[in-house]
Amino acid sequence: MNRLLILTTNFPPSKSIGTQRILRICKFLDRNRWKISVLTLKEKYYPEYNGDDSLPEFMQDVSVTRTGKLDVVHHLLNVRENIKKTDSGEDSAAEKPQKTANPVANGKANGAVANGVSLQDIGYKPAEKLAKRSKWQVLKDFFTDILQFPDKNMTWLPLAIWRGFWLIKKQKIDVIFSSSPPHSLHLMSAILKKLTGARLVIDFRDPWARSPWHDEERDANSFEKWKHDKIVAFERWVVRQADQVVLITQEMYNDYVAHYSDLPKSKFRLFNNGFDPENLIQFDSSEAETPHTRDKIRFIHAGSLYKHRDPSPILLAVKNLVDNEIIDRSKVEFIFLGAVTDHQKHTKALSEELGLADVVSFISKVSYQKSLEYMANSDVLILLQPVTKLQLPGKFYDYICWDKPILAIAEEGSATKNVVVDRFGVFANFNEIEDIEKGIVFLFDNPDYLVESIRENRQFFNMANAIKTFDNILESR
Repeated sequence: MNRLLILTTNFPPSKSIGTQRILRICKFLDRNRWKISVLTLKEKYYPEYNGDDSLPEFMQDVSVTRTGKLDVVHHLLNVRENIKKTDSGEDSAAEKPQKTANPVANGKANGAVANGVSLQDIGYKPAEKLAKRSKWQVLKDFFTDILQFPDKNMTWLPLAIWRGFWLIKKQKIDVIFSSSPPHSLHLMSAILKKLTGARLVIDFRDPWARSPWHDEERDANSFEKWKHDKIVAFERWVVRQADQVVLITQEMYNDYVAHYSDLPKSKFRLFNNGFDPENLIQFDSSEAETPHTRDKIRFIHAGSLYKHRDPSPILLAVKNLVDNEIIDRSKVEFIFLGAVTDHQKHTKALSEELGLADVVSFISKVSYQKSLEYMANSDVLILLQPVTKLQLPGKFYDYICWDKPILAIAEEGSATKNVVVDRFGVFANFNEIEDIEKGIVFLFDNPDYLVESIRENRQFFNMANAIKTFDNILESR
């Protein structure tokens, strides 16, 4: 029997989409062929932890080892938060402008208005007007960035290497597997390969140095450029160390193969995310906290709003449609389900300023099972994937379980568009508010669009079947 060590921070009690990929691999990988061990963090490091240490039943035969980490950054962050709380005036949370500019205000849709009301008219303050930080804050932020580079999980590296080395030797591990983000996991797993000689398979759910999100950061200042250059070097090193490099979309696969043309094409493998077929068991709408009777057509975006994942173009499109009575505002609702990070805190205020409080709601992060219930009790599911063309949001694989059409708001030529169009829903260009309006209207009028196609085409992404590809990847030499 082969022995697999999964090195991950995406593990219960984490609710991340990365956790679902790890759990599905553990659930469906053939136990007659693979003995699985997991090395992860102690529960206390997860904000979601509520004292419940239980794992799904299918994890009972998986060996789980949890460790601490060097928590210097945690203490520095506490100091920084205390400083922020004591700052006054322009640095106060109530008055400080948001940290990232709205792409609608800066991109192709610049000047787009909802009934003559622009973002500037409602008082939106772009990122270039950030309040000035104190010198102490700048210093603290600098050292925090250094200690968290290339990401906040880097503080786990010393203990992950020490405990991982011990596990590999004691359990005679054949293959080490790490999945990113966080990308620092690949540095840890590559070091463990160098120390032990075990085979290494690394999995990119999102691109690292290949991410277009790094482009604007790289141009910000010399420090950001230095960080980007190091990330490029880190990625090249881990790719070279790996026996197999796994990408989750065809577009990512093509991009990595082209970029690393000096390496054998056989090193790179495509293994999509997938859905758990048990999710096909429908929830009873009558028992839901938000029972749905189609008195209103319900659009739901399930997942965090962060970085460039900005729903502002959707809000402006909805504003136009209801104000111009193209859609009856009493017959439609939009729910954004999940956390809203500092990058997107402006969206709730924007929704209120646009007069959409009766149409749009934001619901805080809920359990994974509860999010599935919301999806089951929707009419249309929204995928929001701006800027990058290589990725397909992980929530897509949950969406396709529910026989609901998808409104994919993304970039032209993107993986998101290529997968969704004609099989699972419709596409709207993130940079064109009018295009988003057309998509909303079409699915408002046709909430059962492509239902039969969804049922047929989703089988390609059934993890119970797709896991055979992963098994072959693990065995490749």
